[in-house]
Amino acid sequence: MNKYNETLIACEHCDLLQVKQPLQLGQIATCPRCGSRLYFNSICSPMSMLALTLTALILLLPANLYPLLSMTMIGSTETASLLQATLKIFHEGNYFVALLIFICSTIAPFLMLLSLCCASFIISFNIQTQWLKKLLKWTDFLTHWSMLEVYLVSFLVALIKLVDLADIELGVGLVCFSLLMIINSLILSFFDASSYWQKVPIDAIS
Repeated sequence: MNKYNETLIACEHCDLLQVKQPLQLGQIATCPRCGSRLYFNSICSPMSMLALTLTALILLLPANLYPLLSMTMIGSTETASLLQATLKIFHEGNYFVALLIFICSTIAPFLMLLSLCCASFIISFNIQTQWLKKLLKWTDFLTHWSMLEVYLVSFLVALIKLVDLADIELGVGLVCFSLLMIINSLILSFFDASSYWQKVPIDAIS
């Protein structure tokens, strides 16, 4: 290979510069110094990513609106959904906490999935548009605010504490939320941002 045509890549963790080599499907390149992942050739095509993001967007609505659980205590039964829990926290005066939960568990995941869905659609059907660059920037930014796993772990901790106090029955919302979290994790694992950025029109890069 001509040394002037070599593409260099720097490790995000230790800054080691290396020559970027082509990978086979599913292969991962790791840093020889610190062992962190440098780049990979995802087995998930943009069309497959489009299907995953659409599925996640569909699950997002019932995950927020359907009851996560029903709790029976002293003959009284109450149900709670993610949206109801957020509203209850808001009405109790914890406005910042309620807003943060709403953003991280609903708004950020929705916008992130929507941005990636639109970007995958554009690439899958080879649509030339300046919007691809913006969508990829939004996806990268919103990924850091999407915290479905953290919310689910917090819910499970609270659920363990409630088991001894009341009769708990898991709801449809929890099933949808768990499936949403799994699909979201697959999306984040399979999403190869570098391959998407290569599809951005040259005149849109600045």
